[in-house]
Amino acid sequence: MTTLNVKTLLCGLSLLALSPLMISPLVLAQPSPLTIKQNTKPKSSDRYIRAVHQEIETHNIGLDKTRYAILMGMLNTKGFAWVYDGEGEGYILARFDYRGDTNVMRIEYDESLVQLKYQDALGDYQCANLIDGICYKNGRGYYNYIKNLRASIARQLEMR
Repeated sequence: MTTLNVKTLLCGLSLLALSPLMISPLVLAQPSPLTIKQNTKPKSSDRYIRAVHQEIETHNIGLDKTRYAILMGMLNTKGFAWVYDGEGEGYILARFDYRGDTNVMRIEYDESLVQLKYQDALGDYQCANLIDGICYKNGRGYYNYIKNLRASIARQLEMR
């Protein structure tokens, strides 16, 4: 087993150990229009926050097609594919592991919108300022990877 695989395994086990301490994923599993809180500190640029957390229109294609578009978007993301990590009513958990760092996003959806929200992370992707699932402060790598996932889901929704 390589060092990278051991780190990824340890990160995954750590997330599982922490999961009972986290807020239940059933709480507020509903996308909503993004309103950026301007007075919060620390805070990344508004354009980075919008690139990740701005809601995506589904064009009312139906919940089944929206769910399918999210799953296909996870698979077809530029770079490494995102891994399905579970789901519940109105959301899908997507996980990304890279060089021992782990990021879990909660992709919330309903009839009209899809929105990516920060769920959890280990390593370099930990959010320094998290409010209502919106990560206000993180590194550029976080915003880059999530931006690619968001764009891939938006493309898939357009194709449906």
